[in-house]
Amino acid sequence: MSKSLTQAIIKGLRPFPDRPFERAYRARSAVLMAIAEREDGPSLLLTRRTHSVSTHKGQVSFPGGQREKADRNLKETALRETFEELGIPPGSIEVAGRLNDYLAVTHSRVTPFAGFIYGSPDISPSLEEVAKVIWVPLRYFVETKPRIEMWRRLGERVPVHFFHYGDEVIWGLTAQMIIDLVEAIGPSIRKVV
Repeated sequence: MSKSLTQAIIKGLRPFPDRPFERAYRARSAVLMAIAEREDGPSLLLTRRTHSVSTHKGQVSFPGGQREKADRNLKETALRETFEELGIPPGSIEVAGRLNDYLAVTHSRVTPFAGFIYGSPDISPSLEEVAKVIWVPLRYFVETKPRIEMWRRLGERVPVHFFHYGDEVIWGLTAQMIIDLVEAIGPSIRKVV
């Protein structure tokens, strides 16, 4: 992965978190927005969830889940969940920073962490949780304008974004996190992807 990309991401994430979180929530969760160098350039690691998981069945998402008592912090939650879902050891991941928190429709307060996967760790998806591993070039999200629909969510009318990548639909909170990551990195991302 290019040094200019890693520096742009780290610099872009530096101001977070700066937005207060004032909404009621039931649980704390964390996800990992992992980026690795692939044949198509720097790419985001996503998964399509199985239909046997308790929430977001069949949806494309980042690896992650609810914080457990043994987790020292939410970063550890994101790394643990990534290991449980995909078998990627925490030592293979460098966390660059985080974005602001989001409220999921499940009323979970979700903290996204962005990081880099170095080397070529074996990915062994959990058959109970992961139906498919999906790599999407960052360039796709820089160059593609999402489709937007207005939905009623959590008592408010809000825009819901949809990216169509091949047969996959990346939407909702996952799409919003990606949009916010690309925006945080800023115009310099066009030069490095």
